[in-house]
Amino acid sequence: MKNLYQNLSKVIILFLVMIVPMVNYAQTTIVEKKADDAKTEKAAARMNTAPTHTYWSVTLFGGANQFNGDLSKNLFLNDKWKFGAGAMVTRQFTRVIGTRFKFGWAPLTSTVKGKFVPGANPDPTTGLAGDYVNQSFTSYVLEGDVHATINFVNWIAGYKPERFFSSYLILGVGLDHTQGSRTNDLDLTTLGYLGYPTHKGPDNLGYGNNSGIGNWNLELKATAGIGFDFNLNQHWSINPEILWRWRDGDVLDLTPGGVMEVKNDMYSGINLGLTYKFAYGGCSIKQMEKDYALVKFETTPAVLVEKGDSVLVTVKGTFPPKYFCPKAVMIFEPVLKYEGGTYTLKPITLKGEKIAGDGIMIPYKEGGSFTYSMVFPYKPEMAVSELVVAPLIYDAKDKIIPSKDEIKVKAKYAILPERSLAPGIIHTPTRIALDMIPAIAEHGYQKEVITTKAATLFFRINLFKWEPKFGLNKTQEAQDALAQLNLFVNQGWKIKNVTIDGWASPDGEETFNVGLSENRAKTGNAYMMDQFRNFVKEAQKANKNKKEVKAKLDSAGMEVTFVVQSHGPDWNGFLNTIKTSDVKDKDKIMNVINSAGDNLKKEQEIRNMIVIYPEIEEKMLPPLRRAEITANLYEPRRTDEQLSKLAISNPDSLKVEELLYAATLTTNNDTKLTIYENAARIYPENWKAHNNAANANLVKGNLDAAATHLQKAATLAPNNGIVENNLGVLYAKQRDYVKAEDHFKKAQKLGENENYNIGVLMIPKGDYAKANSMLANSKCTYNLGLAQLVSGDNAAAQTTLTCAPQTPETAYLLAVIGARTNNTKMLYDNLVKAVADPKLKDEAKKDREFYYYANTQDFKNIVQ
Repeated sequence: MKNLYQNLSKVIILFLVMIVPMVNYAQTTIVEKKADDAKTEKAAARMNTAPTHTYWSVTLFGGANQFNGDLSKNLFLNDKWKFGAGAMVTRQFTRVIGTRFKFGWAPLTSTVKGKFVPGANPDPTTGLAGDYVNQSFTSYVLEGDVHATINFVNWIAGYKPERFFSSYLILGVGLDHTQGSRTNDLDLTTLGYLGYPTHKGPDNLGYGNNSGIGNWNLELKATAGIGFDFNLNQHWSINPEILWRWRDGDVLDLTPGGVMEVKNDMYSGINLGLTYKFAYGGCSIKQMEKDYALVKFETTPAVLVEKGDSVLVTVKGTFPPKYFCPKAVMIFEPVLKYEGGTYTLKPITLKGEKIAGDGIMIPYKEGGSFTYSMVFPYKPEMAVSELVVAPLIYDAKDKIIPSKDEIKVKAKYAILPERSLAPGIIHTPTRIALDMIPAIAEHGYQKEVITTKAATLFFRINLFKWEPKFGLNKTQEAQDALAQLNLFVNQGWKIKNVTIDGWASPDGEETFNVGLSENRAKTGNAYMMDQFRNFVKEAQKANKNKKEVKAKLDSAGMEVTFVVQSHGPDWNGFLNTIKTSDVKDKDKIMNVINSAGDNLKKEQEIRNMIVIYPEIEEKMLPPLRRAEITANLYEPRRTDEQLSKLAISNPDSLKVEELLYAATLTTNNDTKLTIYENAARIYPENWKAHNNAANANLVKGNLDAAATHLQKAATLAPNNGIVENNLGVLYAKQRDYVKAEDHFKKAQKLGENENYNIGVLMIPKGDYAKANSMLANSKCTYNLGLAQLVSGDNAAAQTTLTCAPQTPETAYLLAVIGARTNNTKMLYDNLVKAVADPKLKDEAKKDREFYYYANTQDFKNIVQ
């Protein structure tokens, strides 16, 4: 017996040494295969419909059995095999422990030839007590056992429902009902019986009891063995087993302490079973916790994306069949973890079929799914983060418990292992360039200014000779106008032209009036020519160098362009004079004249009216008999060079328009700022000066100074589109996009073109379609490229950014396009350019746009 145990121990140790590495290898292979197969629907279906580890099963088996005892040729391996069969019912309680009931038929036989068996009678020749035997026996065993099974593969490697191979140890006890006989092979006589009602064996042999059913021999036994489980599918498996059975007696071969000196009989066997597994169950919170790996979560998008200062996350959860217990409840509550804080998203409740109350019901038998969608506010510190979930499950019995604290007091619960849902948040839409266009108020300066003076010569009726002492010519107003005109023309300014317009009153014959007005214009022209000649003479008298004076005067005066025009009778002037007069019946007069028909009849009506209304001739017609003289002169202007110098050295000497114009003559931002600040200081009540000073400060990044000037400009010029635009630019640079948009829209209503400025703000706002529309005319700009990128149009974005000014920020966006399109050359080439800016290098290390490349050596080499 001692040798038997030693040999058995060696076999078990050898088996474990061989099987454990194989299990680990199989586990690794399965995991790797699962990762590969997860891409196929077949593998996904297999994993999502896998059973739980508790079940009932029925096994039918057949096998070969051998006797290992006194009357056997070899103790460990006999050459006599008998085939038997049986059935088992198994209950698997956990992934490791199971219990089964076995019922079997195990025929046994063995033969011993020419072996010395010690005995009581000494041999007369040798003196040895005993005899040589040639015997055999045959027995029939009905087995009834209870076994415990220990699945050491699940114990060591963990439960995997998709595992094809598994192995378990068998330990048990049972009862054997046995009937058999022993035969002397030399003379074929029966030496003894076991389990026969009529043949209880020779009394001197002292064989065991016959207390079993039908007086068969009944004995206790212990069983040990090892089994193998080859899973064909969810329900069927093949089970080879090796078993050893030790009986509590030495009567099976009717040879007590026989040839092998074994005190207790043993028999072994190899069985091959076909098992059907059913009634998977045992649903519990503990089981749900253990099988949590079977639950699948799929997050869309895989990496979260900021849009309009918010983040939308959608998680689809899938539960396999027979996972979600009918009386269980799960609280699904994602949490965003980031440096310095966490943000807990709104939870949802998932419930089993037998739970009352609100929640998403998940069937037990078929399994089910849910979709969780939530929008939460984005903060910049959330960019480097992880969205996780550790669901809480509890046994609700029949209704939902409202609070977590109450759950932990009243129910059996478990907090499932934390699972990652998403690795962070892409925030590319926030990468706008704050290049909104500020507006400059027009300076109002005119490099060429025409100044005008006018005077009138009045004439007698039907005459074109000018008489200074006649009528209206004698008035102080007419004389002062002529004097001022002469002084104006003779002050030395460059003359553009002098226009003379001749008119006649409409009371005369029309053809005559046309000639009369032409002659009156000529009289006016002659008058101006005389004035220029007098001016030359007076200038020569005052200056000894008469030739030089004459040359200058000739240049100023003799090259003057005279525009002489005649207009005939002044009908419009006459009618306007009557309309504005206080003459009696003026409306009647105008109606009569307007309805008279042609000019000839009108002239006759006027003559008729003069008889009735003498004030027409006395007051209304004389002012119409005239020649109007108008001189247009160029006002002297400083040169651009002079203005530029004075704006810095002596700004107080310049008008506000000159200062504002001088600022446009330089491209140096510091110089611009100085000039505009001087303009605002010298002319504090001029809104343009403050607006343009604010503009220069915006360019320089002096936001506080810009704000001060814009507040003043807004006070001086309320509801001014230019000021409103610049207030929008100010708030945009302060990253207050809401106020910025408000001011841009107000400026737009006041007539300003705000397409670009508003379009840029539509990107962080999340309205990408509007951003692309409003920026469409801004070709080859960074912000247009960004709008196209966040809209998902990678090709258009690449085209736009390639022709945009090449800055590190532009290169960064091109690197993002490379990452999104799996173009590693584009990614790495542009990232090298982008990280020339140390700030962008730090951002690239954490940017989730590069999440799938962050661990590559090429990426690390660039950003380290």
